Parts: sequence; C-alpha cells; structure tokens
Amino acid sequence: MKTNDVTRRYRPGQVGLTFELGRPGTGAKLGDVEAVTRVLAGLGMRLEPANPLSELVVDRELGLLDPRVVNERVLSAVVECAVPAPRLAEVLTRVRRVATALATVMSVGITFVSEGEDGSTVQAALSRLGLEASPNGKVNVGLGRRCVGEP
Repeated sequence: MKTNDVTRRYRPGQVGLTFELGRPGTGAKLGDVEAVTRVLAGLGMRLEPANPLSELVVDRELGLLDPRVVNERVLSAVVECAVPAPRLAEVLTRVRRVATALATVMSVGITFVSEGEDGSTVQAALSRLGLEASPNGKVNVGLGRRCVGEP
C-alpha cells in the first residue's frame, strides 16, 4: 500500500484493503486469518498474490489456508486485497461481522488512487457504516521509482 507508486497494485476505481490481525503485541492464530480470507473469497475478492500470506492459501476460491498451519500463532499477519470502490461498504460489513468472533485484534488499512478526487467516495462508504478514518493517513505523492532492471 505504501509503495503503490512503484507497485501499482491499486488502480483508479479500486480500494486497497489490508486487514492486519494480531498487532500490537497480541498475536493471532492463522485460523483467525483464515476466517477473514474465507469471507473475502466468498465475496469474490482476489487476495494480493505478492503478499507473503498468499503462499499459505491452498484454495483461493474458498480462501482456505493450508490445514497444517491454521493452529500456528504469529505476531501479526496482513491479508491484502483490492476491492471495486462501489463494493467497499459491502466488503467491510462482512469482514466486520467475522471480526467480532476473532480471538485477536484487527486493524484495517485503506488505500486508493485519488486522481484528483478527495476521497469523498471512500469517506461516504465509511460514514454509512459508522466508521471513521484516522486523520493521520499517509499520502503518496508519486516520487517512488522502480530500481533499474526491474519490470
């Protein structure tokens, strides 16, 4: 998310979402992570393939993690996906429901490419859900560059 000017993972019209489970200092079982990946998969959201967690997903259609790891504990884990902007409220509502049953804490990160808009679409979706974005967000001004030789 923080390097979108280089990675270009998120395009205009999309909202990048991260769900970080276990931080600060609580930790999480990967089974809790799987609860989130299952919800996202059920909504047709594609997990970010470049995210290290994706290596543990054995069934992308269902969002299932390798059963050998679901009882493992981690300090934190980040689930990452891109959501069409019009579906933001729907996705957050469904993840919010599962979050109440998790045995850990979860933070949500939101990113989007503004292309001249002020984020009012994202803000409106959050307001409808009774959520408020932190005022200390980060703004990427596009100064990042790929290293020589990288695609």
